[in-house]
Formats: sequence, structure tokens, C-alpha cells
Amino acid sequence: MIRGSELAFRDKLRAWLSLIRIGNTIAVGLASLVGYTICGGELSSHKPLLLFIAASFIAAGTYMINDYFDRDVDSINKPWRPIPSGLVPAYKAYTIALILLSMGVIMSITISALSLVIAIIAALLSYLYSWKLKKVLIVGNLVVSLLAALSIVFGGAATSNPIPASIPALYAFLINLGREFIKGIEDVEGDRMHGVNTLATRYGVHIAYIAAATVLLLLVAISPLPFIALNYSLLYLIIAVIGVDIPIILALFIARRMDPESAWKATRIMKISLLMGLIAFLFR
Repeated sequence: MIRGSELAFRDKLRAWLSLIRIGNTIAVGLASLVGYTICGGELSSHKPLLLFIAASFIAAGTYMINDYFDRDVDSINKPWRPIPSGLVPAYKAYTIALILLSMGVIMSITISALSLVIAIIAALLSYLYSWKLKKVLIVGNLVVSLLAALSIVFGGAATSNPIPASIPALYAFLINLGREFIKGIEDVEGDRMHGVNTLATRYGVHIAYIAAATVLLLLVAISPLPFIALNYSLLYLIIAVIGVDIPIILALFIARRMDPESAWKATRIMKISLLMGLIAFLFR
């Protein structure tokens, strides 16, 4: 029989893992490795491990600092989240978030000068986004999308030729931007009450959906271009179509109802596209 103290420990552990969004954090670490790999990085060196850890630290700190500043909004939109539910004290989340962001930046010193610059920019943008920029119309969405793109560029910056990372970074930017617009529909009620200025709160969920569909369908339209123009492999094209494009179209179909529940389902489906997009670019 499980003791009460063991249950409490498990609840706390799950809360902390949820706070750092462990799946997303690992995905950011993997994104940096994708950027490193497609730019010709040497996998036998120490850099891949350092990249993964540094990127994961910055990502975890980003998610935690975001939840800290979002605690009032989440008390309405997502009261089960670790901070509003009381499982994680707000001050602890804030302190550990700053530590993780700092550790990610410090580790980047040992990778490359360009990686260090990108880590500093990412850490500063993460804090500014959660503190102020999130409430600025469109700007908050652009910052989140830029941070997603930078996770790939961060890995490429550890090599002597970071240019190839720009293509998957562009795709990551677009898919995250479209997903952000749909998330605005998901969070519209709490955002409106707390003055978060999104397309959904300012112009309505219909405009937010149109913006999301425009960006995401543009991404679907250009997804074959690396195969057509840049000699990417047929396997890339197959993974991109099946793993990225089809889930995006499915997500848009579900989100067409433009209510928070449908938007929530759509953003979860799009996580498939995010992961499969990273995998596709490994087969260039």
C-alpha cells in the first residue's frame, strides 16, 4: 500500500515536471541537436551533450518563468497548473527559473561565441516575453515563434557553417506562429480578463483562426520546396507530408469551430507536426 508521503512526493514531482513541460523541454534540446547535425556538426565531440543540456535548461527556465507571470491568468484558464493549484510555490518557480536560464547561458560559453550570443538573446527574450511582451498584440506571438526558431539556430551556431539551420528554423517559426494564434483562441477568456492583447481578444476568434490558417497553409505549401529546390531526399518529403502537413490540416479542421476546447485539441495535434518536422530535416 502506498503511503501518503509517497503520494505527496509523486504529486510534487509530477507538478515540477509539468511546470518545465518536460516533453517540450526535451524537444527543444533535440531541436538544437537537429540544427547541429544538419550543419555538419561532429557527433563524437562533447558539443552535442552540452548543446542539449544548455538548450534544455533555457527551455525549462522559460516555461517556468512564463508560468510564474501567468499564474493569475492560469487560475482562470488552467487552474490545474502547478502554481495556481498550489503544488509549486510561485517564489520557488521564479527562483529556479532564473537559475536554469543562467546555467544555460553559462554552459553556452563552452560551446561557441555565437551560441553564447544566441543563448543570451533567448534568455532575455524569454523573461521579457513573460513579463511584458506577451500582452503586446502580435509581438508576443512573434517572440515565442522566434524562440522556437532560435533553438535550431543555437545548434547550428556550434558549427563552422550555421547557414543550413536557417531553413528548418524558418519552418519552426511559421508552425509555432500559427500554433500561437490558435492558442489565443484556446486562452481567450482568461486573456481577455487579464488584458492580454491577442488577435482573439482584440479582433475576435474568427480573425485569429484566419491568421492561423493563413500561416499554417503557407507552411504546408512551401514544405516540398527543400525537396524540389534544395535536393532534399524523398524521405524528407514523405515525412514532411505525412508527419507535418496532414496533422496541420487536421488541426485546422478541428479548430474551425473556434471554441477553446477545439483549439486546445488542435494545438495538441500540432505537437506531432513540431516533432515530425525536426525528424524530417534530419533526412536532407
